[in-house]
Amino acid sequence: MKSNNGISRGVLVIVVVVILVVAGVGVYFASVAGKGTTSSTVTTSGQSTSSSVTSPASSTSQGSATSSPSSTTSAPPSSSTTSTISSSTQSGPDTLVVEEGQQPDSMDPSVEFTTPGNEITSNVYQGLVAPYLSSNSQYVGVLAQSWTSSSDQMNWNFTLRQGVTFSNGDPFNAYVMWYSLYRTLIVNQAPSFILGQNFGVNSSGANISDTVLNSMNYSSPSAANLTLMEAPLQSFQVISQNEIALHLGYGYNGNVSYSALLATLTAPSSFAVDPKVVLANGGVTANTKNSWMQTNALGTGFYLLNSWVQGQSVKLVRNTNYWGGNVPSGQSNYAIQPAILGTIIIYYKPTSSRIADLKSGAAQILGATDVSEISGLATLQGIPNINITKLPIEFGSAVASYFVFMNPYINSQFNNTLVRAAVANAIDYKGIIHAVFSDLAQTWIGPIPPGFANYNQTVQGLTGYSYNPTIAAQDLASAGYQAKLSNGTTLNQAGAAFPTLNFIYSPDLVSESQAAPIIANELGAIGMKVNLVSMTFSQYTAYLFSTGANGTKGFGLGYYSEDYFASQDFVTALANSNYTGAPVLFSNQSTYAANAAGATDNATLLQAYSNVTTTMLNSYNDVWLYVPVQLAVNVQNLAGMVPNPTGSCAGYFMFYNTVHYT
Repeated sequence: MKSNNGISRGVLVIVVVVILVVAGVGVYFASVAGKGTTSSTVTTSGQSTSSSVTSPASSTSQGSATSSPSSTTSAPPSSSTTSTISSSTQSGPDTLVVEEGQQPDSMDPSVEFTTPGNEITSNVYQGLVAPYLSSNSQYVGVLAQSWTSSSDQMNWNFTLRQGVTFSNGDPFNAYVMWYSLYRTLIVNQAPSFILGQNFGVNSSGANISDTVLNSMNYSSPSAANLTLMEAPLQSFQVISQNEIALHLGYGYNGNVSYSALLATLTAPSSFAVDPKVVLANGGVTANTKNSWMQTNALGTGFYLLNSWVQGQSVKLVRNTNYWGGNVPSGQSNYAIQPAILGTIIIYYKPTSSRIADLKSGAAQILGATDVSEISGLATLQGIPNINITKLPIEFGSAVASYFVFMNPYINSQFNNTLVRAAVANAIDYKGIIHAVFSDLAQTWIGPIPPGFANYNQTVQGLTGYSYNPTIAAQDLASAGYQAKLSNGTTLNQAGAAFPTLNFIYSPDLVSESQAAPIIANELGAIGMKVNLVSMTFSQYTAYLFSTGANGTKGFGLGYYSEDYFASQDFVTALANSNYTGAPVLFSNQSTYAANAAGATDNATLLQAYSNVTTTMLNSYNDVWLYVPVQLAVNVQNLAGMVPNPTGSCAGYFMFYNTVHYT
């Protein structure tokens, strides 16, 4: 599921707000309206008006996240004027209040698996790399100073920054990084697969267990400790105190490279944790959550977790011992610079309360949302002195790309391609987008979602599913069932009536509560009766994101959201796993997905993506529905947010360290 990011404080010297546009991939936007205005600030394509909504330029990623094999792959020079965020010396408010709908699931970066959880861990903890500003394909070093890869991209060496400490003063080094990466694999919770695709705990060079992790000294390792950590034939190998190597081929992907490796390392599952703190509070236990780590946090990041009142709020305060303030300016970047604001408070409230607090001035940012959650855009446009930004479509894709899932193992009727085609042709996609999202959504062809790398190339020349109830009825009749035309005519009267199937959805998601009945009525109109089965959000996500040998999902309204920002994440989940049910029936698409995962050049990658996209479209494996546009909402005198689909802060930007008042 979705989730990702880290933060600090700042001594600022430039009296400007820098507006960044990075290589055509997204926009870093600051407040664009003058102070004292009484209407919502609205800008479309950079032109300010009094009644429209900001629409940053749509991004189109170009291929893989790394530079050429075997070359240094650290991001553009950090001395660039666009690599750090500056503001005038902070005066006035030193506290930011953010309001969102859902609270974190955990404070442990090896456990948390939701956007709200990621929002906290990415500001308290840090990993090796982070996306370069708003880019979807370039990265800057965080705990890593630089990195290189072998020509086959199977081996990656990371040179670590020196002088990095946890907020309690404990040192960070390669031994700690080794421990942290293995810890995620050993505790084996929901996000562990992100590393587990390529890395494992058992190899000819080392067999790592919870006992091993709990027994070692990571500040002054013994000779025996070093022998184990420096063994070459293992997933993570310490080269020196300040260098670590990552060797692919030990995970469930097999002995292949992985085209999205750097993207996986931006996820919290790769963040550094303090071994001393973990050991002092229960240590590592295989396949088990650490109860202290669940509700507490101590990392290398720019903020400290001050409090978490579950169900109500989280409070972050600036880390006054933050190491990033000592980094020379030429080596710094936005992802490690100290925090500007002293306190971040995040409240978890219903939509009506959030909007009321924005109106009253009690809140400065609302968590990103689609229009279905706020009952229409006009609800926000009536609030004075705020910015409303329609984010590029990849932000919506990262949050929720919707589809209808149809598992032939659960409902045998879906073994027939004509039945799956009937479902696809029976749905009025544009009608739902208009009724539920006020036209602020778009259709898509999966498994790569709109705005992600190679989407445009893989769908070129393809026609997505469209509403045609006549063809839908004909498909159903050809499959051997009775079917109805819109004029009341029954096709294949001698056929069997289509059995009533359960259709799963969650009314806790406003868009699903509105779309599910529409889909049910449209299916019923051609003779496919469904029984709507509602689940609470927690029940729904447990159902939707579980997997079994043949899948566990039957028939219903589903969505996928990023685990890390990479096309391969969606391709693996939707085409090469049992996430949506029974891809073993569509073996070619699984092969193509695996080919893409191991691709080392863009031509091979694009061909594999094109193959899997065409195969899934023609087989109606899933019915691709729509991707809602996400809205970013903040007061006009707030700046410094760096939008990135990987970002979890308020659901759309990277870190809180760069945010400031103007």
